[in-house]
Amino acid sequence: MKIKVTALIMACIMSVTQLLAQEEHSFQPHLEHRILAGFNFGAATPIGFPNTIRKINAYWPEFSPSLGYELTYQACEEWGVSLGVKMDYKGMGTKDQVQYFHTIITTEDGGRFEGDFSGHNKTIAKNAYITLPFSAVFTPNTRWRFNLGGYVAWLFSSNFHGTVSDGYIRNGGPLGEKVTISEATFDFGTNVRSFDIGVQGGAAYRVGKRISIDGNLNWGLRPIFPGDFRGLDFPLYNVFLTLGVTYKI
Repeated sequence: MKIKVTALIMACIMSVTQLLAQEEHSFQPHLEHRILAGFNFGAATPIGFPNTIRKINAYWPEFSPSLGYELTYQACEEWGVSLGVKMDYKGMGTKDQVQYFHTIITTEDGGRFEGDFSGHNKTIAKNAYITLPFSAVFTPNTRWRFNLGGYVAWLFSSNFHGTVSDGYIRNGGPLGEKVTISEATFDFGTNVRSFDIGVQGGAAYRVGKRISIDGNLNWGLRPIFPGDFRGLDFPLYNVFLTLGVTYKI
């Protein structure tokens, strides 16, 4: 009888101990801090290919670093919300052949023409933004982390310039005077909008106790030039993929 009572008491003690251990290891809502570092790859691009661009001869990414900080409130084991602040450079270069491409150019002798250009075009863009991304965060396990949300961004440096060559421009429009262009330049940096907004989402894979590999797609919803801009006759949007690492503080 004493043995049975002792065994029952021991079983009760073990059960209480297990319950206390579970309570000690139960999830508690908390804040997480991360440092983000990477590079942006993409373009200021039209959505859909304009028929005035006949052929893309070359594309290259400009040096476009991204550095930031993210604060996440982890409400439960799988779900949380995050808010960050980043310094984003978004740049690219392209060479293409165009036909009846509406633009504004300046020749070496100071001549200025607005009209439809046919020939070769080279464009370099490198714009810098202070970006505030916000996301819902899903963490299904200890390795993967997914986020989906949006962003707002303010421009603090703009660069959008290039050259046209080996062609001609119809000054004033498709029926205007034909002017042969050996080489001319354009510079639309001061016309870039100071505010951008878009959607963003991505995934991170943990490779160490605090380090993860991160990929995030940022898709602008607002054209980078205003509606009354005459240097291009189609809108361009910031579409960039950020690849980098995150460090959990």
